[in-house]
Amino acid sequence: MHLLIFNLNFFLLIFFHIKAENISNNEIYYPPLWETVPSSLTDYPLVNDSTSSSSSSFQYRLINPWFYPHRLGLYKILINITTPLMPFCSTSNASNILFALPSQFGWQFLSNRLFTNDTLNVSIHSWWASANYYLSVIPFLAAVDVGLIRQETFRIIQYENFCSNSIECLQQVPKAMKQWHRFFNNLQQSNQIINDRIMDNHYLGPLWLAYKTSIDDALPLVESKLFHLPSNVERLFGYGWSRLINLIAMTRKNTNLYETIKNQRTFLPRRMLVESDRLTQSNDLPDLVNKSLEVILSFRFDWLFYIEKIWEKLTCNYEGRVYAQHTLESMAISKFVAFKHLIQAIINGFFFQCDHPVTTDL
Repeated sequence: MHLLIFNLNFFLLIFFHIKAENISNNEIYYPPLWETVPSSLTDYPLVNDSTSSSSSSFQYRLINPWFYPHRLGLYKILINITTPLMPFCSTSNASNILFALPSQFGWQFLSNRLFTNDTLNVSIHSWWASANYYLSVIPFLAAVDVGLIRQETFRIIQYENFCSNSIECLQQVPKAMKQWHRFFNNLQQSNQIINDRIMDNHYLGPLWLAYKTSIDDALPLVESKLFHLPSNVERLFGYGWSRLINLIAMTRKNTNLYETIKNQRTFLPRRMLVESDRLTQSNDLPDLVNKSLEVILSFRFDWLFYIEKIWEKLTCNYEGRVYAQHTLESMAISKFVAFKHLIQAIINGFFFQCDHPVTTDL
């Protein structure tokens, strides 16, 4: 029991949902260059592909996913087409729950984790950019497949072994493609009556499952890119962050722009990490960033399987997830209060019937 409480307390400190700086609903912080990147397929370059054997030409829009504005544009298109399908997006698209994706990409750009080096060209050697490929191109292609994007013909430039069309991606990352298909199909059946339980089950559950599946499919494909990261500490941080996503996903926290940005600003390092960051607290990083790094860099990943099983039981129903979220939110205020919420989450997790799981069988 002592080991269980220690592991749970250790795990709770990892989450980026505690006492983040306040951002009012009037303060919207979009990713860098958001206002200038393509907002529809017609904003991408038009290419005339003509052959000598034919007098006719074939036109298409050319997308380079290794050019920052082009990849960010894929996200912007997704935000634009899905905001009307989310009845909780009333006055601003900032309530769109897909904003965790471009916001993370923007943080990677600002911290030079895309290896842009003061340019807009995303490096094929960047592990962060390579993993993010499957959280940008895959959702975009899935949205096209289900009919949400019905515009001009396009072609995605292919680099190395990254899939660049729906047929290839269904072969390379079939689970991720199918979960994004399900998310977007589900979104087109939006429920106009919104309460917290519907939000949790109808929107956040399918989104987090698609998000997690993309990462699970991507990690083995981009593993070799880890060696291009500048330090062992950055590699451990990247690996740790990708592995802990599953724990975060189980809580189904809201992923709108406000929540994502306030957590990023408070807890994520604004630069790539160096070896000395593991030994001492870095003076140029905020205290909460140092504390979150200390936890991630010290985490025993050989315990992760057991922690996931425990947390999966505590968050298997809506009642348990509510108190799991209260636990995370109160950690910075009082560990005693947080522990009380944790106990209630345990009680609810075991005494309320588990929800019907979001489908994972593919």
